[in-house]
Amino acid sequence: MSPDGSAALAAAPVDAADPVVAQARERAADIDAGREDPRATVRLAGDLGLLDAPLVRVTGLVEEVAGECLSTAFSLWAQRMVLTYLRTAALHTAAAADGELIEGVGSGAVPGCTAMAPTLRDVAGIAPVPVVAERTSVGLRRHGPIHWASQLYPDAVVVLPVRVGEDPGTAERAVVRIRLSDPGVQVAPAPPLLALDATASSSARLDGVAVAPDAVLSTDLAGFVATVRPTFLLLQTAFCTGLATRCVTDCAAHLTGVNAALQPDHDELGARLLDVRRRLHRWAARPDEPDKAGLLRLRLDAATVAVAAARLEATLRGGAGYRSGSAVARRLREASFLPVQAPTEGQLRWELSRCA
Repeated sequence: MSPDGSAALAAAPVDAADPVVAQARERAADIDAGREDPRATVRLAGDLGLLDAPLVRVTGLVEEVAGECLSTAFSLWAQRMVLTYLRTAALHTAAAADGELIEGVGSGAVPGCTAMAPTLRDVAGIAPVPVVAERTSVGLRRHGPIHWASQLYPDAVVVLPVRVGEDPGTAERAVVRIRLSDPGVQVAPAPPLLALDATASSSARLDGVAVAPDAVLSTDLAGFVATVRPTFLLLQTAFCTGLATRCVTDCAAHLTGVNAALQPDHDELGARLLDVRRRLHRWAARPDEPDKAGLLRLRLDAATVAVAAARLEATLRGGAGYRSGSAVARRLREASFLPVQAPTEGQLRWELSRCA
């Protein structure tokens, strides 16, 4: 890679974010081993006002943190997304404007759990949302599964979609919030994962969970998705590029001896990464600019380059990186999560094929 290319890969540090990045670095090994979780760093970001900062600022933060600990970057994404859902609802529905809850999520004091993957699949026409709600005299009552979500801490606020009626073809859709502590919410024990074990990720089941009218964030599912999609996909892209940038940058010192034969691979990855990061930061500053296809393509390109970068780093580091406790091995495991993170690689490719 050219000197100009190497310089462009380095993210400009943001002074206020430095303590967050430093804490993510210091705690990465313990978080990966499950001895700690990312909540303290999320709260630190909240204390510094970074969770509610402009999107371009949060994008840079998530990207930098992902180079140190993908679990923490992922939790920052989830927290910002729940804050985005609540603020979006407050702009359009006065009844949903719970200032105390918004403040709690924005400070990191209340964990935010985004269970919105079924929303993206429903709007894309892949599968209907699985949670069914029935109307009652005081609001909605919900039944059904949350197949997968993260930050399922006991005091978390969860945002998820529901359909009001059994028939997927005619049922109304809504976005609602609940607390994990609400009666009728049952969280399954967290299964062991290849990586991101400390993110409190599992499934849950809702059995007659009551939803008051002020907990309904939107009854326009497609419109709500269109509003939040740029933030959702841009911040997911940021944790992909943050991981990829760390891998590609660290590879540079090991392209010697027999490994010099891998220089073309490194150059090609660096060029792809630069292209993705340029699009990411341009659109993070102007999130209304890209269309749906552009966002989907960006997210797919970012995940693909991150997986390739982690593999190249592992190849270059050899036995030193093959040790299970090494940062190289951790990044390789973290990268394996990206193709299955919703929207999955399969869903991204499927949706893009229909955007042509």
